[in-house]
Amino acid sequence: MDFRRDINGLRALAVLAVILYHFNSSWLPGGFAGVDVFFVISGYLMTSIVYRGLSNQTLSVLKFYMARGRRIIPALLVPCLLLLVAGWFFFLPSEYLALGKHVAASLGFVSNMVYWKESSYFAAGAHEKWLLHTWSLSVEWQFYLIYPVCMLLLNRWFGLRRLRWILLVGAAIGFAVSAYASSRWPDGAFFLLPSRAWEMMAGGLALLFPLTLTPARARLVEWTGLALIAGSYIALSENDIWPGYLALLPVTGAALIIAANRQTSLVTDNALFQWLGNISYSLYIWHWPVVVTLAYLGRLDNLGFQLAGIAAALIFAQLSYWFVEQKMRVRMSPRWSASWISGAVAVCALGLAVLIDHGVVTPTRAISVSDRARFVAEYDQKYLNLHTSHWIDKCNIANALTVHGTLRTDDVCTRKSGEGGVFLWGDSHAEALSFGLRKTLPAGMPFYQVTSSGCRPSVLVVDVKQKGLYKVACDYANALAMKKIAENRPEIVIVAQQKNHEKTDWQEFASTLKSLGVSQVVLVGPVPQWQPSLPIVVVNRHWGDTAPYITDAALDQNIVRTNARLKVATAHENITFVPLIDSLCNNNACLARVTPDNALLLVDYGHLSEEGSLYVVKNLLMPHLASTSHTASLN
Repeated sequence: MDFRRDINGLRALAVLAVILYHFNSSWLPGGFAGVDVFFVISGYLMTSIVYRGLSNQTLSVLKFYMARGRRIIPALLVPCLLLLVAGWFFFLPSEYLALGKHVAASLGFVSNMVYWKESSYFAAGAHEKWLLHTWSLSVEWQFYLIYPVCMLLLNRWFGLRRLRWILLVGAAIGFAVSAYASSRWPDGAFFLLPSRAWEMMAGGLALLFPLTLTPARARLVEWTGLALIAGSYIALSENDIWPGYLALLPVTGAALIIAANRQTSLVTDNALFQWLGNISYSLYIWHWPVVVTLAYLGRLDNLGFQLAGIAAALIFAQLSYWFVEQKMRVRMSPRWSASWISGAVAVCALGLAVLIDHGVVTPTRAISVSDRARFVAEYDQKYLNLHTSHWIDKCNIANALTVHGTLRTDDVCTRKSGEGGVFLWGDSHAEALSFGLRKTLPAGMPFYQVTSSGCRPSVLVVDVKQKGLYKVACDYANALAMKKIAENRPEIVIVAQQKNHEKTDWQEFASTLKSLGVSQVVLVGPVPQWQPSLPIVVVNRHWGDTAPYITDAALDQNIVRTNARLKVATAHENITFVPLIDSLCNNNACLARVTPDNALLLVDYGHLSEEGSLYVVKNLLMPHLASTSHTASLN
């Protein structure tokens, strides 16, 4: 295949957008769409290889896999190995464990599935994951595994002439799946192949449906494509549903640029873009660890460090291009193939060993037995202790189902114990209030609890969009809560959840409960949430600091915005909203320590510790209950 200077320049346009977005998202709010441009380029190149092989009857699936592996794996091996070495000296056990898992997942090309299970790509904790960017490599590799086999079979069944029409239909179906899935399962749609394959197939369509263009029309097609890509980079943001139907902008734009086939374009065929295109893969591999390093140092929001970080990423990329990529392209002997294959297996095995050994806690790894490590381990144990202090082992329906295989919870959670009282309902974040409520409410006042991890409260009972066991748990929890509220007739119902508050009509929610005899419906807003966790944030960047409040980039700004929206959504007399963030945070400085001995507010990213639960209930929740006449007895 002839070298395409326009495609090489398009690579530069893609990687530059991703880098600018990752170092400072305000520079290019939709820069993450550069990955979608990469997918289109990859689909075009792979279709070229496979289609030519089918036409010549020379396609070897094994050789295709080996060529893809030689292109991708060696450059990926180097940062994975260096991170494991650096982690031995500098990473706490929980961080090293996570790195080991992510190294193994990246080299096994399943990291997209791992990150899908962990958290959103746009979450604050993304800057704690050294290999998060490898999710896209995993998607591509999974596509590489399936694509040539499918093309080979389709060619055998339908012939080469019909193949392009089948690909067109497949891309259209894939786009429809992506648009539907993105609105219902946004994290899965973002990370997983079924909602991304159409983008690579779109690149193939640029090959299989070539355009015959005059120079003037080719220029028009190219500039239309550039406008679509630039528009997506500028107009989109992480608040948009992605990939969804909006991904048509960068995908169509990239396909048009490829179809225009302009080899002398001022945009793509200039010295800077040709250089960036050459090193684009290594630059993509290396820029993200630099971003995470700056985040760990607390310098990612500093312009000078951002520019220095970009310069460092360019240097690492150039070195990787010279000493890894170029050398592997010319060394194709079985001995060299065995070297990078065995290297991948070995480094993957090292990652698994770190994972299996729980982060390698040993005196020979000093950081693993340090005071900082013991502090984090202490909070890991406090998290486990929540099972008894917060009644997880008694009243959490999801826990009962997943651990014990039953929906039944302890009778103490909902058994009627008197007139009136307080009913706590929600997910595990509501559950975190139970310790403080039970310690603070007057003796003898009835207290009820229906909680289920991952389940937001809903008066519609089956409104929660979950799957599998969690859907069963959520539906049951909401039905049980409604039933017991009707039977026990508590005066006060307190509801809380982690996120997705905007999916509930709170006025309707409160009106429904009041029709059941509830006097006061109290919605407790979210607490500040940190990624990956408050204990990790403290030991990494605030160790030795005893100030109650901390300011840190790991604060999840989405939760802060949710709190602001809730104040508007609950501005009516049917519901009492308790905006915890208003009291716990001030100008992005949030309360971290709540007692004289510096006990933390949270045990993890967002669940209240025992001390935190007492603090929030006594100081922030009870005044709202005591402000109404029917709860005067709570004083």
